[in-house]
Amino acid sequence: MRVLVIGKGGREHTIAWKLSQSEDIEKVFVTPGNDGISIENKCESLKIESIEDIINFVKNNNVDMTIVGSEEYLAKGIVDKFEESGLKIIGPNQKAAQLESSKIFAKSFMKRHNVQTASFNTFVELKDALEYSKKASYPLVIKADGLAAGKGVFICNSYEDSTQALNELMKEEKFGESGKKIVVEEFLKGFEASIFLLLDGQSYKFFNVSKDHKKLLENDQGPNTGGMGAITPHPDVDEKLMKVIFQKIINPTINGLKEEGLLYKGFLYIGLIIKKENTPNGVNDEPYVLEYNVRLGDPEAQSMLYLLKSDFVDIIKDIREERVNTANIEFYDGFSFCLVLSSKGYPFSYTKGERITIKPGITSKIFYSGVKKDGENLLTDGGRVLSLVNKADTLEEVRNIVYDEAEKVHFKSKYYRKDL
Repeated sequence: MRVLVIGKGGREHTIAWKLSQSEDIEKVFVTPGNDGISIENKCESLKIESIEDIINFVKNNNVDMTIVGSEEYLAKGIVDKFEESGLKIIGPNQKAAQLESSKIFAKSFMKRHNVQTASFNTFVELKDALEYSKKASYPLVIKADGLAAGKGVFICNSYEDSTQALNELMKEEKFGESGKKIVVEEFLKGFEASIFLLLDGQSYKFFNVSKDHKKLLENDQGPNTGGMGAITPHPDVDEKLMKVIFQKIINPTINGLKEEGLLYKGFLYIGLIIKKENTPNGVNDEPYVLEYNVRLGDPEAQSMLYLLKSDFVDIIKDIREERVNTANIEFYDGFSFCLVLSSKGYPFSYTKGERITIKPGITSKIFYSGVKKDGENLLTDGGRVLSLVNKADTLEEVRNIVYDEAEKVHFKSKYYRKDL
């Protein structure tokens, strides 16, 4: 098989690497990719960006299957255009992709189908949002309606905070069109969990649950990022909690997708916050949906696929051929741990072009995100530069391995969280 992966980060590097391990794979192309991906056996990074050019490449290079990693391409309707051309692709059509590309669409979907989520209001005018925030209880959460690379969420502790966030989004247009409409929702305190499902257009199957770390700074402080690391499986999600998640989140979500004709072929990522609540039976964990993503997460993909024992190509075929309910999904025992090494200053301004050096003897897998080649050297070229991933029987063991080996990777402005 010849497969194309669409995207350019660590998630796409991981997908390409996992596919390349299969005997069924002859070649994996990744576009627009990054220069670190081409280091992998059977993998080639391309510099093709427009959907039209991607379709022409697939037709002219005997590509059997395309997997979309990047939400931006899904929001632009790449799946619709592939299917119009009779090409095989994994991902939601543009209508279903609104579950991620529009927070307002997603929250309204949850409300219609009784999916447990925080109470919310939506605004399209700055003056109305400012007026609401004057009377609101704090803290509260303000979200850009559209895509913002994981950075369009503001936790506001005061009217001053919300005024600043609203002005950045709706007046200064920090995220362009994405912030012209917003969601304001109640703040829920708890721990987060990332649920992943496989969908085949007819049915679904649970894949895994990971712990993502979105905040830049230790103790979950600072601005939101695309993700600073991930652990699989989630150490705080047990069987009892999973039963509640199925009952209050997964089942009503799937039923809603079916009712509205949105059940696509691909991955569904449900971002949850787990809140402790008093009930007649004592204190229980209650899951609430923070967001839907209609593709694999980053850095959760690095953590999950590194732990995956099954052939990923077989799973992709099961999705495409509508048989995920019988898919063989097996993970290695223990835990995988992914640590993101970023450029200091991310997610705002940061330096590019720093040489990356790696001491010999690293056992962790490196998945590249923001890098480019300069002759024989690999240079930094993004906010999140690379991910280090490993697995072990216990979380403590794998954590120690990855943190030790993070010291063997060097670039001048290297930054990573030390408390995952």
